Amino acid sequence: MIRPKILGTALLAVTMLEAEAAPIIELTKDTQLFVDDHLIGRMQGLFRTLNNPVRVPQNPIMVPDRPWEGYLVLQPGTAIFDEQDQLFKMWYNALPTREKPSVDQYLCYATSRDGIRWEKSDLNLVEFHGSKTNNIVLKWSNWTHSLVKDPGERDEQRRYKMAYWQTENRKRCGVWVAFSPDGIRWTNFEANPVVPCSATGDTFSVMQDPGTRRYFLYHKTGIGALRKVSRMWSEDFIHWRDDRHVLEPDQYDQPDTEFYGLSAFPYGGQYLGMLWVFHQYLQRLDVQLTSSLDGLRWHRVRNRRLFIPLGYMKLEYGGSSFDSDMIYPASAPVEKDGELFIYYSGFRNLHSAPALDHTGELGLAKLRLDGFCSLDATSEGSVQTRPLKFRGSTLTVNAEIRRLQADGEGPNAVWRGLFSGAPEGAGWLRVEVQDEKGQPIPGYEASRSEPMTASALAQKIDWKEGKNLAGLEGRTVRFKFVLSNARLYSFRVQ
Repeated sequence: MIRPKILGTALLAVTMLEAEAAPIIELTKDTQLFVDDHLIGRMQGLFRTLNNPVRVPQNPIMVPDRPWEGYLVLQPGTAIFDEQDQLFKMWYNALPTREKPSVDQYLCYATSRDGIRWEKSDLNLVEFHGSKTNNIVLKWSNWTHSLVKDPGERDEQRRYKMAYWQTENRKRCGVWVAFSPDGIRWTNFEANPVVPCSATGDTFSVMQDPGTRRYFLYHKTGIGALRKVSRMWSEDFIHWRDDRHVLEPDQYDQPDTEFYGLSAFPYGGQYLGMLWVFHQYLQRLDVQLTSSLDGLRWHRVRNRRLFIPLGYMKLEYGGSSFDSDMIYPASAPVEKDGELFIYYSGFRNLHSAPALDHTGELGLAKLRLDGFCSLDATSEGSVQTRPLKFRGSTLTVNAEIRRLQADGEGPNAVWRGLFSGAPEGAGWLRVEVQDEKGQPIPGYEASRSEPMTASALAQKIDWKEGKNLAGLEGRTVRFKFVLSNARLYSFRVQ
């Protein structure tokens, strides 16, 4: 994680000038994003773009096609790619509808090799209509769950940890937790609930910080009728403490705005979150992107623009509009093969619709690795970081470089670029290393940087005469990224 000595004020202008007393930021070896301004000292000729995940044409990727599935929901639910098993795994809820009133409220489990085609294998655990031939993991009275797989857990029986909402027993209503060695066979904590109904709402997500190994629970709460988000933390997933409000609508939101939940997750050197924005008048939910350095103070990325718009908006979306009225994003994106898989449940009914009339199905949208935001240049522009200290010798950059493509052949060919509005000419990116005052360090000028001329997720940057960052380790420096007809997503020092 990034550990800034002083947190600078976020600057929202396209061209940014830093304060006189610039904070020194100590970089770890994590990926550094540009979703906010905490790394940026000065930016010229660039603009920040919030990139929307692209829905897959196979949507919806999971529908209620089993007798025990009325409608499906991830609230937020969990999907992971298990590196040990080389398998996508998903836990989702199945709830009753008017067509299937005998369906109870079930937690179900599915697996996939590619993240799109899912198998609902028989688990033989829970009886439905006299048979255990189904993929039901648990039968309960709830609709919210979120879980983590903790590969560092010494107790194999607690390798998987789940928090879920339970209302069946009024004396024990609230957040319950359960543990499992395999994500399939679960044992409830004997002293549930760990958080009573009076202290939380019925929507929450859990995450684990990879550095501190603490667990965080972001939950819906409210003062009066206004829904907002609070956070508490735990060392053992059982004893939760330090409950604080962290996100609530403000004077810049529409009067009917409420926050239904936050799917928060660690990413690179910070935290990101998919904020469930509830529009009370319309009774619809869509998704904004948020970022935080400490998990408490959250920044609404790109001035609250939509991160996952509803399907009815048809933003280059050719799939079925099963997600026209509400979207609930899963606990966290899944990283695989240079892409982020963002799972969600979509509804073509309003929040105010009777529960038995809900139409939940599951969808998938994909994003380039680190692709949440980019700093874009249609002509030459640059971004200079605040003063940085680092340990490492290698700088890698994730960027998309505009390449010319030909429409037609021969002398009549018309050349076009990747970015609309960009002038003719292939793109490039160079990096300059400067001292703390912003003066180029000899040998590390942008003119001596080996140019990046093709898109890559992790392009190593070198300077002429084979220079790398080894000779600058421990110094206070600034990086200046100079680019033309390109998009800069992130960088990393290792």
